[in-house]
Amino acid sequence: MALIELSPETPAPPDPPAAPPAYVYRRFGLALAVLLTLALGGAAPASSLLWQRTGRVPTPVGTDLQLMGGRLYSLDFQQQPPVVTAWSADPVRRLWSTPGPAGTEEEPYFLSAATTDVVMINVRRSTTVLDARTGSVRWRSDTPLQRLDDRTGLVLREDFRPGTEYDVDTGAPGRLYGSTTEELHTEPARSTSLDGVDLRTGRRIWSASVPGSISTAFIGGKIVVLSADRLSVRSPRDGAVLRERVVPRVGGHGPVWGEAVGDILLVHYGGFGEGGPVVAYAVDTLDALWQQYQPDPQGSAAACAGLPCVRSRTEVSVVDPRTGRLLWRADPDTDLLAFGPGSVLVVRGQTSPMRSVDRATGRVLADLGRWRGYVAVHDEAYVLTRTETDGSTSVGMLRAGRTAVQPLGRVRQPTGQCQADDEFVACRVGEAVDVFHYRA
Repeated sequence: MALIELSPETPAPPDPPAAPPAYVYRRFGLALAVLLTLALGGAAPASSLLWQRTGRVPTPVGTDLQLMGGRLYSLDFQQQPPVVTAWSADPVRRLWSTPGPAGTEEEPYFLSAATTDVVMINVRRSTTVLDARTGSVRWRSDTPLQRLDDRTGLVLREDFRPGTEYDVDTGAPGRLYGSTTEELHTEPARSTSLDGVDLRTGRRIWSASVPGSISTAFIGGKIVVLSADRLSVRSPRDGAVLRERVVPRVGGHGPVWGEAVGDILLVHYGGFGEGGPVVAYAVDTLDALWQQYQPDPQGSAAACAGLPCVRSRTEVSVVDPRTGRLLWRADPDTDLLAFGPGSVLVVRGQTSPMRSVDRATGRVLADLGRWRGYVAVHDEAYVLTRTETDGSTSVGMLRAGRTAVQPLGRVRQPTGQCQADDEFVACRVGEAVDVFHYRA
C-alpha cells in the first residue's frame, strides 16, 4: 500500500536440410529423462524437477535476510555497525561483505531496493546507496530516496520558516507537521523541492519546487504529488507537469493524506487512523470518481493494502475503487492484501494466510487453512510454507486467481522465516539459510 501523507514470382528452392539446433536435443533429452523417471516407478522425486537445493549460507540467528533478483542479502545486527553481506543464489557463494551505515534493527533499518547497479539501505529517513558489485558506498541521501526505476530516484526536501521547530520536551498541544528529516514543526513548510536523481551517482537530473508541504507516490510510472490545494502528475524523466487540478476544501478543511490504490488516489480529509471525508481521483485523468464519509475506525487494527476499505471494531468492508460502493465484508481481525487484478489474500495477524478471495464478491478461491507462512514474490504470486508432522517444511506457490496451491518442494527442517523471488526461495534452518531454485 502506497500512502501519501502531507507532512507508456517462382519461389527459390529450399535450402538443404541442416542439423537441428542444439535446443532440440536438449528438449529431447529432457523428455527422455521424464519418461525414464516414470518408467522406473518414480525413482527420482517429482519435485526434483521443480525444486533443487543450490547451497547453504551461514547466518547467525538474529540476522535479517532479503532475497532480491537472485541475490541473498543479510544484515547482521550483532555487529556494530551492522554488516551487510551479499550472496549469489546459484551457485551459492559470498560476493562481498561490508560495514553498513550506523544504526540498529529498531531504527528501522532495511534494504529498500536492489538493482544490477546499486543496493539501497534505509536507516530511519536516510538512504545509503551501495555499489551492487563491490558493496562500496556510492553516495548518501540524508532525506528519503524513492526508487522510481532501475536508473532514477526521487529526493524531497522541505524549507521551513526558522523558529517553527517543535520542542518535544514541552509537550505543547497543537497541530504538528512532519518533515523528511524527522524534525517536527508547528507550521507547514514554505516550499518543498523535488529532485530527480541518478540512482548510481546521486547526480541531480532535474529539480522542481512546490509551495507548502507535499508528499508523493509513484503510480503507473508517473510521480503523483499531493499538496494542500493541488493534485498533479509529473514525468519521472524531467519532472514536467503532465496533469494538474485544484483539490477543493471539504467541510472547510484541506486534504491531510492520500492513499494509492492501483490507478486510483484516495484523498483523505481526516487524519490517518481517523474518520472523515474521502475523495477518489483517477490518476490517468485526475477526474473525481466519488466522495464519501468514512467513519472513525474506532481503533481497528485491520490493514488493507492495495484496496480501499472501511474499518471498524466489528468488521472490515471492501470498497469498489471506481464507484465507492461497498462490495463485501470481512472479520475485523483480518488483513486484506490486493493480489493481482482480481484477487485478495486474507491473512490473520499479518503472518498466517487464511484464504484468497474474489476481489469483487469475497467468494473463496483457495482455502489456505493448512498453510502457516507466506511471502510475496511479486504482486501476483506468493510462496507459502507449512510444517509437516515429520518436522519438514512444505513449500508451495499460489498465483492470483488460482484455486489451488502448486507444491514446489520441501525443506528438511522446520523453518519460520523464508524469502522468495521469481526463481529462488531461501529459508532459515538454525544458524544457516538453505537456498533453493524452483520452477513454477
